[in-house]
Amino acid sequence: MSKHSSNTPAWTRLIRFIAVEDGLTYSGEPILAQTADVGQAFAAGSPPLQARILARDDPLDTSLRLRSTVKTVKKLLSPLDPKTQLGEIRCLGANFVQPGQDAKEAKSVEKRPKLPIVFYKPAACVVGYGDDIRLPIEAAGQTDWEVELVVVIGKTCRNVKRENALDYVLGYTLSNDVSARTRMFSVPQWGLGKSFDTFLPLGPCIVSCASQLVHDPDSVQLKTHVNGKKMQDGNTREMLFGVCETIEWLSQGTTLEAGSIISMGTPPGEGFKMKPPIFFKHGDLCTVSASHGLGSLTNPVVEESKLSSTGGEKSRL
Repeated sequence: MSKHSSNTPAWTRLIRFIAVEDGLTYSGEPILAQTADVGQAFAAGSPPLQARILARDDPLDTSLRLRSTVKTVKKLLSPLDPKTQLGEIRCLGANFVQPGQDAKEAKSVEKRPKLPIVFYKPAACVVGYGDDIRLPIEAAGQTDWEVELVVVIGKTCRNVKRENALDYVLGYTLSNDVSARTRMFSVPQWGLGKSFDTFLPLGPCIVSCASQLVHDPDSVQLKTHVNGKKMQDGNTREMLFGVCETIEWLSQGTTLEAGSIISMGTPPGEGFKMKPPIFFKHGDLCTVSASHGLGSLTNPVVEESKLSSTGGEKSRL
């Protein structure tokens, strides 16, 4: 395991949000115990979630200090602005030991894929806490969930060795790699089934790598609940390619820009693998969550075909 980055931010956990007081967007540290769930605290609403703000909305600038100013969270946003802060979105597929497999054997160099299986998602996929997962007509009746640990690159890097990999990591967050399975499996490339707008909820916070709150990214518990029912419950220790090794592979001859993210793949429990298969339907509520202060990320599901032509219905959150 690499040592952690010496480029230490002022915060342990960072959220981006719209403030109650003035309607402006801020980045800041939530005023909570470090192990408290940011998503749950925001959803509870009493007391309202508050944060000390950074000097400006720039999660990637680790020189910024926290101000004494406190703002109240009206809406949680994606922890990186998809238009101005987020870099390339790389995702790993088939990166977990599956049921019935011997973990040691499945993770061995002889049995696992020779290289990480990687695909990309566009920035238009990214939404924040409480935003709708919108199912277009082309994805209705075939779409499900994938809870994933996300690595946020904090320093631009290339040709990184795994023993130094965490020196370039700003922190960790969560994603829900929403996937339309019929499209995904119609061709060898998975991207078309994973690239619809809103198909990558991200958040609710970034946990600083330097804080050691996530002391080992290869030992994080991941869960998914749909309408309160547990669908996924796994641990990143079951990943075939761990975080540091993945950064080494992906940076070979390739620049990883600050602000780019790596979504590390999902444990078993996706809906399409169930018997019978279970897919999202209009009105569902999906929550992905993780240990080590990463918290929970909740999003309603809506089918666009069931929204009115006069602007649709308002999100449930």
